[in-house]
Amino acid sequence: MNLGVGLLLVAVALLILVSDDLSYAARRIWQFQGRYLRFSRPRFPWEGQKRRLHADLTDVRDFVVNLQLAVSLNETLSGALIETARQFAGRGIFGERLKKYVESRLALSPEEVIRGMAEDFDAPQLYDLLRRLEISRDGGTTHLDALNMSVEAIEKDIRADVQREIQQAPIRLTLPMVVGVFFAALVLGAYPVLLALLRILTL
Repeated sequence: MNLGVGLLLVAVALLILVSDDLSYAARRIWQFQGRYLRFSRPRFPWEGQKRRLHADLTDVRDFVVNLQLAVSLNETLSGALIETARQFAGRGIFGERLKKYVESRLALSPEEVIRGMAEDFDAPQLYDLLRRLEISRDGGTTHLDALNMSVEAIEKDIRADVQREIQQAPIRLTLPMVVGVFFAALVLGAYPVLLALLRILTL
């Protein structure tokens, strides 16, 4: 009888260990998916030499929309940047960097403010805005045209991100669900075996 109880305890301990391993594996799979299945551009070795700040696309969009609105009301691009920096004072690191560059670079040119933001956040949308503003400065278009095109492009990027998240959601859920089903099947399959073993040992 004591031997049977001992074997039962060993079997239960093994099941607990297996469940812990499966739980750990599920967490690792979830972390792997969140890290590597999310769409992102390739990273290159030399990019680690300088820490890049992160800016949400919504922050970039709001920034460009503010400039667009101010310029559409006949404000200069410099004046639009000053006003936008004031409005973004409470927008975290994005607002802090904007304030810094307005104070330090606006005297050089409005484009230099955009350049500083683009370099800090490594934001393709801000680099595109800078390129369009430089074209408008050289007489190709107006500042408002450049801002309008940038707003449209950023909105398109945001929609693409949302669609991508929707498409990837089933993939992120599949592997953890498979692990959960496997564990449940393992427990259900082991229970009759343990029960039969216990009956034999208690005879």
